[in-house]
Amino acid sequence: MKLFNIHVIMCNSVSDFHSKFKKGMILHTVLESVKLFFIAAIAVFVLLEYGAPLAQKSLRTDFPTGMEEFVSFTKSADSSVKEVLRLVNMIRLITENQLSEAKMLRYAGLISHASQKHGVNPLEIIAIIMAESNFKENSINKETGDYGLGQINWGHWGKDFGLMPHQLLDPSFNIFLTCHVYKFFGKDFGKYHRGGGIQSKAYLVNVRSILSTLNAFVEGNKENIS
Repeated sequence: MKLFNIHVIMCNSVSDFHSKFKKGMILHTVLESVKLFFIAAIAVFVLLEYGAPLAQKSLRTDFPTGMEEFVSFTKSADSSVKEVLRLVNMIRLITENQLSEAKMLRYAGLISHASQKHGVNPLEIIAIIMAESNFKENSINKETGDYGLGQINWGHWGKDFGLMPHQLLDPSFNIFLTCHVYKFFGKDFGKYHRGGGIQSKAYLVNVRSILSTLNAFVEGNKENIS
């Protein structure tokens, strides 16, 4: 009986050993899995926290001074409501009310802000846009490489400012550059259109006719108000 008992005890000990060993391996595997999970989580956090901003910085477009502020102006617009609504009426008149209210409001706000920033007449910017694209923001001249509302030339302007051609179709960029280019050429309609080359008389007549219509509308409203 003694030997038998001893033999039984030994079997139990081996069984306990294997059981404990098995549980230990399972616990070790779980702990290692948890450790790897936390390491992966920390790695993802570091990547998102530091890697993403660095990637964005390396890919960030270098806009001309003040352009980033202009593009985000909708968050802190300083143009008066009265001025924007006045320009909406100008756009409605000259486009014969062919644009949606949302587009007219957006264009008017952008023109008001950009013209104020560059010190140019917003009515002249409206006249340029009407003559250049008829207020079609997706207008593209493939032969000359001109894009958007103000038909900004990508090779001469967009490329230098680090913009891609399709970005010139964005009214925010395009209207800013329309005002910038117009001011650069001394507020000369002909130079804006031809870059200082041979000026088109037909273009000058067209843009001045548009501007004359806008000014007449403004004067007429002044008389009505008074």
